[in-house]
Amino acid sequence: MKRFLLFIVLISIVVSASFFLFKFTKERVKRDFSWSVPNINITPTPFVNRNRSNDPETKSLFVPYWSLKDSIGTDYDEYIYFGIAPDLNGIDLKEQGARNLDSFLGLVPKDKKKLLALRMIDSDTNFAILKDSKKQDTIINQTISIAKQNKFDGIVLDLEVTAIPFESLVKQITDFNAAFYKKAKNNDLEFAITIYGDVFYRVRPFDVKTLAKNSDRILIMAYDFSKAKGNPGPNFPLLDSDTYGYDMTKMVTDFAPSVPMNKVTVVFGLFGYDWQVDSQGRTLSQAKALSSKEIEKNFIETCQASSCSFGRNSKTVETEIKYTAKNGTKHIIWFEDMDSVAAKKEFLKTQGISSFSYWAHSYF
Repeated sequence: MKRFLLFIVLISIVVSASFFLFKFTKERVKRDFSWSVPNINITPTPFVNRNRSNDPETKSLFVPYWSLKDSIGTDYDEYIYFGIAPDLNGIDLKEQGARNLDSFLGLVPKDKKKLLALRMIDSDTNFAILKDSKKQDTIINQTISIAKQNKFDGIVLDLEVTAIPFESLVKQITDFNAAFYKKAKNNDLEFAITIYGDVFYRVRPFDVKTLAKNSDRILIMAYDFSKAKGNPGPNFPLLDSDTYGYDMTKMVTDFAPSVPMNKVTVVFGLFGYDWQVDSQGRTLSQAKALSSKEIEKNFIETCQASSCSFGRNSKTVETEIKYTAKNGTKHIIWFEDMDSVAAKKEFLKTQGISSFSYWAHSYF
């Protein structure tokens, strides 16, 4: 009887501990995706020179379906249409991205490479798809069919998931990516996948090394490091992990063991956030996203606020703007521009990265 009671007590302790661990992890992830990182004193990682100076620079431009009113120019080696999106029945052909496909094809230069992005940005829909192989097959086949019919050179899988990295979910993402890659290659299409720039720093359900093996390129989204719901900070700092916990130099060091540098394309986000803050510079509400073009026009070239100041940070290489609106509210803006991009590219080239992309057309 005593042994039985002891067994019951032990089981209760294990169950309670497991529940506490799950709850703690869930809350950690929730905070991690909603709030900017605290100040952490970390010794900067030394640069590793992986220079491939003989590789010519290539550049691509993301062209969102909502930005097709203006000419997209001819300055890029490739253009990525962003893009088509799935629902639970396959590719949603009534959705605006699919309906605007012809408009993109009419604007893109005929002699330039073009890729079709599959926008999988709704977590709930993505979870349902990842659990169902038949749904995946339908989406893969329809995406490839659309790409072939419209003479795209390749496909970019933009699979964005916010979740605890349970082994089952990581495997689902890995298997889906592998199946997509195999089918794309069988149809003579290039296949690339986007990955968060902070995938190694924050809790993310992606096996980067395996994803890299089953793709032609990895597009690292080196932006949106400081969150709209968090405290003000740079889009993605070049340096200053002591302040922000992470930076681009650490990002490259983290990716290098898992992805060959000649497979990497770094994507810069030409936008920023406008946070309303208190007297201590802490956020009071979710920030508003603004394109670099809007910020430069309304705050750099001229500023209608009651007070306005700005300066480029020597470590992050991005510009910080502080202003007081006419209604008395205080604001902080951080944003990426082509000058900060140039400084980051200079570093990335020393690391063997010569492929760059820009998010997005009409933003700069």
